[in-house]
Amino acid sequence: MSPCTLSVPARRLLGVSCASLLATLAFPAGFTLANPLEQERPLRPGLPRWLEDYRFLDDAQKRTDPFDSFRYHRLSESAWLQLGGEVRYRADAFDEPFLGLRDSDDDSYLMQRLQAHADLHLLDDRLRAFVQVENTRAWGKDQLSPTDESRNDVHQAFIDGRFELADASLTARVGRQEMAYGNQAWVTYRDVPNIRQTFDGLRLSMKWAQGGKLDAFAVRPVRLDKDSFDDGSNNNVKFYGLYGTLPLSRGWNVDLYGFGLETEARSLAGLTGEEERYTLGTRIFGNAGPFDWSWDLAGQFGDMASADIRAWAFSTDSGYSFAGPWRPRLGLRIDAASGDRQAGDDRVETFDPLFPRNGVYGEAALITLSNAIIVGPVLAFSPWPTLRIEPGLFKAWKESADGAVYFPGMVVAATAEQSSGRDIGTILRANVKWLASTNLTVDLDYKYYDVGRAVRSAGGEDSQFVSLRGTFRF
Repeated sequence: MSPCTLSVPARRLLGVSCASLLATLAFPAGFTLANPLEQERPLRPGLPRWLEDYRFLDDAQKRTDPFDSFRYHRLSESAWLQLGGEVRYRADAFDEPFLGLRDSDDDSYLMQRLQAHADLHLLDDRLRAFVQVENTRAWGKDQLSPTDESRNDVHQAFIDGRFELADASLTARVGRQEMAYGNQAWVTYRDVPNIRQTFDGLRLSMKWAQGGKLDAFAVRPVRLDKDSFDDGSNNNVKFYGLYGTLPLSRGWNVDLYGFGLETEARSLAGLTGEEERYTLGTRIFGNAGPFDWSWDLAGQFGDMASADIRAWAFSTDSGYSFAGPWRPRLGLRIDAASGDRQAGDDRVETFDPLFPRNGVYGEAALITLSNAIIVGPVLAFSPWPTLRIEPGLFKAWKESADGAVYFPGMVVAATAEQSSGRDIGTILRANVKWLASTNLTVDLDYKYYDVGRAVRSAGGEDSQFVSLRGTFRF
């Protein structure tokens, strides 16, 4: 079946989602799309490469970077070409990589990511072709994961067709592409792992001049293999949905979304079989003076084998930014996701976070938002304009004492029978980001995981992780 072939429940989900989204698209005045010709140079690390727009370099006075003559080429009045690349090296050291729950020793290793892309715009941006290739390697790692190494491969390759409507623009994108929505709680391109998340398929994006947006997509995640040019679509999985953004009033915005995830063969909660899982949710976000907020709330339903799926989750990030030269921000995360109450009751109650940004709790990514409650403060400050320090402290519990503890990807870390109690542990994480130059960024990540009773009773041990990344983009 193709990515666009949807089941009857899927079509019903998209119909309900589309109706609710379009019914709210009555945009207030005062919201306009930015003119890319008036943009300043993006701060590194900036947008994903496919979102970069260097048309402002038509103004020779703004060509201040040594790479400007390489990255932007005006071909004609209606055509231009953008080129770029990335060189990233990452050195990690891991004490108890799987919390002592797997047969693995302490590990240290080096990883490489080399990327190059070409971005061709024709007919005043009505037609676009984007291609990005990469080389990913890992040296010295005891147990490779699929996101560590894939040698040489095509990371992205898509074609855009853009159509101007009365007060909106419609872009149709087909091919291999990255996607990210909202605060990336459920869908992200995951930058920190060596290989970023991509999808094969079709995406339609509508943008209104008043500020509203609506995306519809039908894709398959890319299956990562270890040899060169062998990554292909994962034909076992279909992912589709709608995602809309509506500006409500000054400082307040709302996202509405509906996703469908169909998996032909999956094992979860003691069941094995075909799964159809649907997610309906909303995100409220914005700012008012020094306050900012992003709150996601989602519910899931569907079926897996002979069991019904009923799950929920919310993910909130709220903060207050203080005035002063260090630009401090004090934030609070409160995240929770449901877990199974009783094995064998023909109900799957564990929330699946889909394709999430797991590094929120530390880049070691030893926990995910499945059967979990995670709460903690986050502080961010800049002693110098080019340095940002972000320490955080989180406490994690199982939402259901009768459910499992999960690693990212809904991989079971400890079953309900193996773990006792609800205390998963305490997580201390810190990130230091240094903008060494316009094109060079250095990141230092540290994480200490003090495991609680739910992990220790299954044989788990405390874990710590340190990672140093140097990224040069041009």
